[in-house]
Amino acid sequence: MRGYYDEISFDVNTTAKKMHLFLMRSIANYDVTPEQWSVLEGIEANEPISQKEIALWTKKDTPTVNRIVDVLLRKELILREISTEDRRISLLSLTDKGRKETTELRDIVEASCEKMFAGVTRADLEQFTAILKNISTNIE
Repeated sequence: MRGYYDEISFDVNTTAKKMHLFLMRSIANYDVTPEQWSVLEGIEANEPISQKEIALWTKKDTPTVNRIVDVLLRKELILREISTEDRRISLLSLTDKGRKETTELRDIVEASCEKMFAGVTRADLEQFTAILKNISTNIE
């Protein structure tokens, strides 16, 4: 049985890497990585949002989010402001440039996902997602 599980793990890992590379190539003209895209998308959906909240939303650890935020600040895609309610919290929002790029990137990402999942039914994707969540829960 071990070989069977190894093959599944290998296939999932290989496919995830291919998906990441495909998405990275799709958005390469914007000088934004898939990780940066996920943070931009999270900020847009929840702005203004704290870095701690964006880490939870993107399921990334805090140091990773901090590095991504620093890069996005340098690229002038986001801005950081101190919360008026709690000065210990910095809130992130998109700049006009960030909003424009996020909108353009969304169209590219959606087209890329349509290509990735072509020929796969919605029901199959929902079942696949449920299986992945079950496996993830088993190993937490």
